[in-house]
Amino acid sequence: MKICFIRSDTGYHDSRIEKEMYALSGEHEVFLLGWNRGLSGDSVIHEKRRIRDREFDFYLIPEPAAYGGGMKRMIGPMRRFWKRAYEFLSENRDKYDVIHAVNYDTVRPACKAAKRFGKKIVYDIFDYYADSYNAPLLIKRIIRRSENNFINRADMTIICSEERKLQIAGSHPKDLIVVLNTPEDTAVSGSFKLNSGSVPGRPRVVYAGMLVFDRFLKETAKVMMSRSDIEWHVAGYGVLQPFIEECAASHENIFYYGPLAYGDILALESRCDIMTALQDPSVPNNRYSAPNKFYEALMLGKPLIMIRNGSLYKEIEREGLGEIIDVTAGDIEGPISSALDRIIARRNNWNEMSASARKLYEEQYPWSRSAETLLEGYRRLI
Repeated sequence: MKICFIRSDTGYHDSRIEKEMYALSGEHEVFLLGWNRGLSGDSVIHEKRRIRDREFDFYLIPEPAAYGGGMKRMIGPMRRFWKRAYEFLSENRDKYDVIHAVNYDTVRPACKAAKRFGKKIVYDIFDYYADSYNAPLLIKRIIRRSENNFINRADMTIICSEERKLQIAGSHPKDLIVVLNTPEDTAVSGSFKLNSGSVPGRPRVVYAGMLVFDRFLKETAKVMMSRSDIEWHVAGYGVLQPFIEECAASHENIFYYGPLAYGDILALESRCDIMTALQDPSVPNNRYSAPNKFYEALMLGKPLIMIRNGSLYKEIEREGLGEIIDVTAGDIEGPISSALDRIIARRNNWNEMSASARKLYEEQYPWSRSAETLLEGYRRLI
């Protein structure tokens, strides 16, 4: 089959997009239709991009829009993106048999095109939209009803954790599969190098991902700026990028690498000592989240700091593979700093922790298992 992924972003450095596209390309033809929010223009941009050893077509709609601008500011750009995405899907309907729509902000034009042209529709829920934004309760109810309707219409729905079955409980998917956010260990880049300013022997803490507010990055930065005994290595992009750049420019123990390809992200994490997965539990989506960092820490054998939220933290706590912190009113910096102290104090046990983490990854969370689940789901669509 020919598969068109549609994403409300460029798809660059998106680990889940890359893994799914690569896995499916073993049996299908795959390309991506995305959104370049930093450019304007009337013509869709066509690029060739490599994911590991394979080349893929990326078609990007240039339509200016801010990241992290809030729902109100996104309404206009989003509607223009939907219109142009539908036009592309209409004009290029012979290029695909299946539309693989990622999240609510792409499923509307995808479903419209699939219905009109007799195509299959796969709905891949990275984040459940009604729980992604702060909005009035009535608006959330409308969005939830709409999103559940798209789930009901899709030929297959994909979620990233078993917990999300509770989140979409009001829907009735025709075929529901779980594809975890776990990484593939063969994807680690061998050529990546740490910033030359890194001091040998100084514990290295790493965060690589979206630079957004609900990851407690500002609070983590304050901890790192107050401690010269620890390094902080950061990669990614998002609304907090200027803040992170400023921190790195003014502090010799903070290093910012910009957006990185997924293989380089894994390489950066592998060359550091401690990882963090700090998601604000007051955001409903985060209570059902399955953070990439959990699986990456297991695969790479790194101690992980998590917040007591969702369910995955229980494995870190039970197996002694890191530190779990509680979010208390007005104080997150203190628990972060204390958790770092406790992990560093166990430095002599890091090798043992690493072996236990890697064993858990291999036994419970290998990407090969999720890749086969995805491929088997697509086989049922034929």
